[in-house]
Amino acid sequence: MKKGTFILCAAALIVLPAAVSAQAIGIGARIGTLGIGAEAAVGLGSRLALRGGVGLTPIETDASRFWDVGDDVDATFKLPKTWYNIGADLYLGGGLRVGGGMLFKPDDPTITGTLTTTGSIQIGDSTYYGTAVSEITGAVDSKTQAPYVLIGFGKEAAPGIGLFLDLGVAFLGEPVVTLTATGDP
Repeated sequence: MKKGTFILCAAALIVLPAAVSAQAIGIGARIGTLGIGAEAAVGLGSRLALRGGVGLTPIETDASRFWDVGDDVDATFKLPKTWYNIGADLYLGGGLRVGGGMLFKPDDPTITGTLTTTGSIQIGDSTYYGTAVSEITGAVDSKTQAPYVLIGFGKEAAPGIGLFLDLGVAFLGEPVVTLTATGDP
């Protein structure tokens, strides 16, 4: 459903009425906390623009780079693979703008740890041993779609090449951390 919503919004940006088709259109690349991706914007006059984009974060890394997971644990940390956004920007003057919209993410960050048969890991007040637990998987579950707000600089739908900077926050809700263990108790 989330991909369908994004595709529908992207299609709406492409197949806008004739009155809007005469407006400025910008296409660009982006890099940031939402990954590497692309974005498109349609200017609706000098003060308003609609935009949408996709970001890819195919990051899978050794979790011991960030946390002490223990000597006998091989752990992998994964970020959500794709992010989608659709929104509107209001230009306050020059390239200064405020914006808002919806952010979509189909999956959540996860960490997976594999214990050696002689290894152990302590989580909270409990110790788990490799003889009983072979793998522990953790996930940080949050909303798959959330509103966002931003303040930025740069005009996406202006002619030429430019640099755009955004600082924003998405309201993903209260995250729920889950741990799942697999093995032979």
